[in-house]
Amino acid sequence: MYAIECRDIVKSFGEPPLVVLKSISLSIEKGDFVGITGRSGSGKSTLLYVTSGLDELTSGEVLLSGKNIHEFESKELHLFRNRKMGFVFQFHYLLPELTALENILIPARKFKEEKKRTKYALELMEEFDVIHCRDKIPSKMSGGEMQRTAIARALIMDPELLFADEPTGNLDSENGTKVMDILKEVNRRIGTTILMVTHEPDFAAMAKRQIHLTDGRIDKDSSISRGKRK
Repeated sequence: MYAIECRDIVKSFGEPPLVVLKSISLSIEKGDFVGITGRSGSGKSTLLYVTSGLDELTSGEVLLSGKNIHEFESKELHLFRNRKMGFVFQFHYLLPELTALENILIPARKFKEEKKRTKYALELMEEFDVIHCRDKIPSKMSGGEMQRTAIARALIMDPELLFADEPTGNLDSENGTKVMDILKEVNRRIGTTILMVTHEPDFAAMAKRQIHLTDGRIDKDSSISRGKRK
C-alpha cells in the first residue's frame, strides 16, 4: 500500500474552466520525502492541496494510506486529517495570544491529550532549538523560531503524512536550511512521509525524490531515473 496515490487527478477553477492539474497520476511510498517543484502557476501548490484534502478535486482519486479521502464525510475527514496528517505552510499561522508551547499543543487539545503530550512537545522544542521560546508569544519570536514552532505543532500527533507548502519561503537561507534539516531528520528518524512544495532548487535537492511540474503535468520525476515505479 502506498502512503499517497493519485489516480488521474484533474483540478480546474472557474467558468469557463481553467484546468490547473491535467490528469496527474503518481504514487509515493511510505517514508519517502518528495519535493514538488515548478514555475509559478505550474500547479504545485494546487497538487499539494488536493492531495491533502484541503481542496476538492474536479475528477480522479486520491488515496492516503489506502483511503479515498475525497469520499469521506466532513467529520471523518476532519478526524483523519487531525490524527494522520500534519501541515506546514509558508506562513506559520501561530495564534498570537498563545505561547509557543500552547501553540504546539493545539492539535492535542482537540483530542483532550494536551497533558499527555506536553512532555513530547517540550522534547520537540529542545530538538528544534526553540525551548527558550516556551513561554513566548509569537510577536516575541523570530521568523525562524516561529516556523520551527509551527513544525513542532505539525508533528505533535505523530502524523503519518506531513504536507509542507513552501515551508522556507519566508526565511533567510540560514533558517531555511535549519528547517530543511529538521524535515530530513523527521523523515529519517520517525519515517514520516513528506510531500513538500518548494521553489528553491537547493532545498528540493535535499528531498529523496523530486517531481517537477510544467503547466499542470509532471514532466520530470527523479524516481523514474532510479528505477522506482511512478
